[in-house]
Amino acid sequence: MSILRSHRLIGLLFLALMAASLWFTYAIFSQKFTSFDEVTLKSSAIGLQMPERADVKYRGVIVGQVLDFKPADGGAEITLGIRPDEMKTIPSDVTGSILPKTLFGEKYVSLEAAAGDTSSALQPHDVIARTKVATEVEAVLSDLMPLLRAVQPEQLNYTLNALATALEGRGPKLGQGLTNLDNYLKRFNPEVDDFITDIRKTAEVSDLYASVMPQIATILRNTVYTGNTLKTREAKLQQLFGEVSAFSDTARSFLAANEKNIIRLGQLSQVQLHLLAEYAPQYPCFLQGMELQNSQVQDMFRGHMLHINAELIPHQPRGWTPADAPVNGLTGKPYCGPLPRDTTNQAHTMPAPPNFNDGVDTPTGKGTMRVAPGTDLAAYSGTSAESALLRSLLSSVVGTDAADVPDAAVFLLAPMARGSEVSVQ
Repeated sequence: MSILRSHRLIGLLFLALMAASLWFTYAIFSQKFTSFDEVTLKSSAIGLQMPERADVKYRGVIVGQVLDFKPADGGAEITLGIRPDEMKTIPSDVTGSILPKTLFGEKYVSLEAAAGDTSSALQPHDVIARTKVATEVEAVLSDLMPLLRAVQPEQLNYTLNALATALEGRGPKLGQGLTNLDNYLKRFNPEVDDFITDIRKTAEVSDLYASVMPQIATILRNTVYTGNTLKTREAKLQQLFGEVSAFSDTARSFLAANEKNIIRLGQLSQVQLHLLAEYAPQYPCFLQGMELQNSQVQDMFRGHMLHINAELIPHQPRGWTPADAPVNGLTGKPYCGPLPRDTTNQAHTMPAPPNFNDGVDTPTGKGTMRVAPGTDLAAYSGTSAESALLRSLLSSVVGTDAADVPDAAVFLLAPMARGSEVSVQ
């Protein structure tokens, strides 16, 4: 019975020793019996992905381990434990970065000495800054990890094998292609500024097209409507084209037969056209005056008849001769007179009618003007020709010779013949 108890006790002692040895081994491995001086490393959010008890290396030698990490503003704060005997070998201006042991291996903290020597060593509770380059590497690896985890290894292997097979034996061609690409880029680089300018102007042109696009859309819609209209009137258009073709043939024949006459007409029309061009400024007022006189002209020809008041005047003292042929002797500038709003009429004649060279050079008994309203009697009243005319009229009425007609009768009849009133007292 005592032997059995001794065996049990020995077994318990063995188990206790085994457990103690395992714990002691773990404690040694985890450096439970090692004292550390704590320093703080500022890191990005990637520092939160550090494994427990990660190594801290300085120049490739392990000098401590990661004791703790916690989030901080804009990143993480990592508590590093550095062995006291290694603190004096690490300068105070050291920087830290988080790097993987392999491409996708466990991360560790690498301490990097700054350029130049420093006289002070790292002290407990100091703060170590992180390097910018290491931070970018951390970010790249952190972003790359999810992608690599999503990629299936067998598919990646298949793709790489296919790529290797495709490139096998084509190294010279690939090199020549890269050389040609390099030459092309060398020629293209000087034109980059012009290319950027063209792109900027292309954007401006695009903005212009965008601003006029509504108008272009309207034009296209109207074009559709016009096309539909032409389609519905296709027969009439074909008839029109046929008639135009026939007219063209007729016009061609006419122009061929009258070519010289048309040229001669143009040559002879130069004088008239120059004259018309000289007096062109007075055409608008003349046409406007004609338009304003339209109502009077319509009243004159009402009922398809001409309504005028005709007055008989005595015969002119002399007849017209070939020397009185009408001529255009105007030498002045274009003149509209009272037009376009002419207020003169038969009852209110023009007070001073214009005179111009119309070919009449000698007195006619009515002045030297071919047309002189209101002055026709001024050169005829009281002349011997008027007396002779009145005596011949009175002699036929009285029944005597013209020479026997008394002067008093002529004196009384003359105003009546002129249209004036005679009062006898």
